[in-house]
Amino acid sequence: MSMNSIIILALASSRIGCNIGGMAVNNFADTDDMVLLASSWYALQDLIRMLEYYCVKLNIICNTKKTVCMVFKPGRRDRWITEKFPAFTLSGCELSHVSQIRYLGHEINDVLNDDADIKREIKNLFVRTNMLISRFRKCSVKVKLFLFKSYCMSYDVALWKYFSVTVFNKFWSSYNKCIKRLFGYARMDSMSGILIDLSLPTAHTIVYNSHILFHRHCSQSCNMIVKWFSAIGVCVF
Repeated sequence: MSMNSIIILALASSRIGCNIGGMAVNNFADTDDMVLLASSWYALQDLIRMLEYYCVKLNIICNTKKTVCMVFKPGRRDRWITEKFPAFTLSGCELSHVSQIRYLGHEINDVLNDDADIKREIKNLFVRTNMLISRFRKCSVKVKLFLFKSYCMSYDVALWKYFSVTVFNKFWSSYNKCIKRLFGYARMDSMSGILIDLSLPTAHTIVYNSHILFHRHCSQSCNMIVKWFSAIGVCVF
């Protein structure tokens, strides 16, 4: 059994965490990254102490400079207990509180809004498109289509659920602009005609299809937590 598995099992057996589908869930792990979840400040501090205990026992060092804490705020203001919490401590160091963080490439904030992640994708879309233009400007339409689908349409859209119309419209507009620039269309050319000529989906179609595929995978997952989220509609657009 790996050292990570020992820590994960120890944390899971504590029964401290958030009630998700009747199960006490308190950690998500990916290689050397770990997320701890708890429903209160004291519960999370207990999990951190437990993590510290097993790390010392297994001679593992936690990077306190990269370890941060986030408090997810209730949707209704009247359910907020307080806006400030005491600092969490790990290995004698106080951990920083953040309102937004990137985890596994996705921007997460304390109000569970996806606007920041959409803005990140807009930036990436322009960067990737400019790279294709600079390196493959003289290639055929067929080659450009293959490259665009491979490098510029791998959006993290399946996880987008709560976002403002204004920010999504910026994504839609950026998607159209990048297509016109890469394939040499004029600014005033009809976008509908361009998409038909290139056999490309609209931005709205990409988001819709991604959500449908994501929900299908979640509903067929062997993981009980994922299936529970799918059943209550969390994974549905």
